[in-house]
Amino acid sequence: MTRGIGDHFYTPGFWTAFTALAMKRGVRYADLKFSSSARQGYAEAIHLPVALGAEDCYPYSRVNEGRNYSGLVLLESADSTDAANSNVAGCVRNFLAGLGVDSFAQVLVEVIGDLHDNVWSHGKSTGFSMAQLFNNRCEFALADCGYGFLRELQRVGLKEVMNHADAINWCIQKGNSSKRLKQEDPWEQRLPADVMGNPMPGFAKARESDNHHMGLGLAKLMSAVDTYGGRLWLATGDTLLHIDGNGNRMYSTLPTEWPGVALACRFHTARVKKLAAAEAPDEVTDALMQLLGGQQ
Repeated sequence: MTRGIGDHFYTPGFWTAFTALAMKRGVRYADLKFSSSARQGYAEAIHLPVALGAEDCYPYSRVNEGRNYSGLVLLESADSTDAANSNVAGCVRNFLAGLGVDSFAQVLVEVIGDLHDNVWSHGKSTGFSMAQLFNNRCEFALADCGYGFLRELQRVGLKEVMNHADAINWCIQKGNSSKRLKQEDPWEQRLPADVMGNPMPGFAKARESDNHHMGLGLAKLMSAVDTYGGRLWLATGDTLLHIDGNGNRMYSTLPTEWPGVALACRFHTARVKKLAAAEAPDEVTDALMQLLGGQQ
């Protein structure tokens, strides 16, 4: 079955969701039909053929990868997740260079790392990541066809969350983590997480890494979006949360359920610079804070 891709500029939010769903449905790169050679060339540059199981057919050196864009990466291992982190971090730092917002850049890089780790942990090797700089904007996106928020929370025992909107709302709250919901017996016999088989069936289980599931990183991302006027789209199940550039949060019902989690986050350089300047205290305020024993 042939699937068409129109001659439009598609952002990372589209490409990650499209690729995750195409892989889930077994769509091959050869099944795709592009309306223009330019759009096909872009798809090849961001590694779409490789993501869908084909050979890398892009004829040029990707000199701007990790600077102006981060291609599609399947978050299926520590190595691929580290590669995605490195490339997206390069894009973020390039995007924010010279704006005087180094602390925000570091926070954003750390948050993206948390999100990558979470998709690797929960996405069942179905999650893709991508970033792109365009028109003074930076968009980062990821999408998977894993459990989704609602199923994951119910799986670990949070039965009071009954629908997808409630699940999103729970996951974006500071301090909430599905990891912390799991009750573990400290005296229970443990095995390494990568053990092959179980030599003590019924008495021991593999222990999950303490570094995984410690939080979705979403609360920090929400804070960054609110502080620096970003936009965010977060979809799971039948629900979409959209945060506009003014901090307004709107929930809507999707016409078709998304099987996992899809997220896209976008910042604009001018808005980041303006809001960062408003956030920065002046020298007089700094001096008063020090005299009063406050923190800078």
